[in-house]
Amino acid sequence: MRAILRFVIRPFTWLERRVLFVPEHTFRGTPDHVGLGYEDIYPITVDEVTLHGWHIFGESDVVWLIFHGNGGNISVRLDQYVELHRRYEASIVAIDYRGYGRSHGTPSEHGLYADAFATYEFTRKLYPGRKIVVFGRSMGAAVAAQLASVISPEALVLEAPVSSIPEVMREHAPWTRFTPLRLMIRAKFDTARYVSIIPTPVLLFHGDSDSTVSFRNS
Repeated sequence: MRAILRFVIRPFTWLERRVLFVPEHTFRGTPDHVGLGYEDIYPITVDEVTLHGWHIFGESDVVWLIFHGNGGNISVRLDQYVELHRRYEASIVAIDYRGYGRSHGTPSEHGLYADAFATYEFTRKLYPGRKIVVFGRSMGAAVAAQLASVISPEALVLEAPVSSIPEVMREHAPWTRFTPLRLMIRAKFDTARYVSIIPTPVLLFHGDSDSTVSFRNS
């Protein structure tokens, strides 16, 4: 029976990954291309997946953990790293999820949550006693919010967050509620639920010209 269930579920899992996760494996640049000193880091998750990320050196007592969206990789937001470093002199730890960039493994909702926690543990050892701000963009907002619900960081910052995957699906394709696709996409990435249960201060911002994730999600 288990073998039959795996056979039935496997195509749905493949479809979910194709729809939700759009990784890039080639970098568009590195921090040194924009004048930032950095080193490569390799956190290892509880399920023994080796991740790759960047540790950008800063002078303040605050470290920002950056979790990108469902597409690209850590090199997509080099401009953001520059601004955070320029404005706050903050140290930055940016990680690629499993299956993205140079990170090993295959992406999944709970896999991304494990990646975030491994990144936090790595950062805590790197900077014991430092204040940690968790930042997430788009689908990465759910990753950041889930982590914040576990660790209670200094602050949680969400840029253009999805409220949840089912909510985004209902907005973009209302007909999916009447099709098997609703059952095939099992991932929730329920940012709204995680934010509702954390005591951490939250800064949330979203533009009304966003055509991918409506600001109504915020």
